[in-house]
Amino acid sequence: MTFKSINNDSGMSEVMGVILITAIVVVASGIAYAAVNVYEMEQPVIANIDIESVNRSNQEVVLVHRGGDSFDVSEISIFISVNGVTLEKNLIDLPYFSPPGFGALSGVLHKLSGAAANNSYDNIWDPGDTGEFNIAGTNSLKFDQGDLLKVTIYHRPSETIITSPEHRV
Repeated sequence: MTFKSINNDSGMSEVMGVILITAIVVVASGIAYAAVNVYEMEQPVIANIDIESVNRSNQEVVLVHRGGDSFDVSEISIFISVNGVTLEKNLIDLPYFSPPGFGALSGVLHKLSGAAANNSYDNIWDPGDTGEFNIAGTNSLKFDQGDLLKVTIYHRPSETIITSPEHRV
């Protein structure tokens, strides 16, 4: 009886190729999953905020939250433009409180006056809450009758604009 020695490894290379490709796909999937989950996306805030009133004499603007998501005032910036020109002084770091007449944010999220006045300043802007601010006196641009006032509310964590209501003064 004669024994033949067979040196054929061709069947082994196919099995190793399948194992190697499977391992590469599993590792690549794990890396992709980890990369996607590292960056947690902030959900955009959806809210309906309108300009309720504008007082030309003291350059006061009153905003009202008509509905949608509640949000933290410390996460927003407010940019004001008159006739398409953005003012130099805007409300970037909120909440910001200053003595009356200095033109900064003076009491966003409280009832303005009367029996229902609320001075708790919880910093959460809920539907139904009002906010007010005066255009800073240091701005060279003031609004007059007939001007178009635009207030853009920007949500910094999600990097989205919540709303940009306009009002003809």
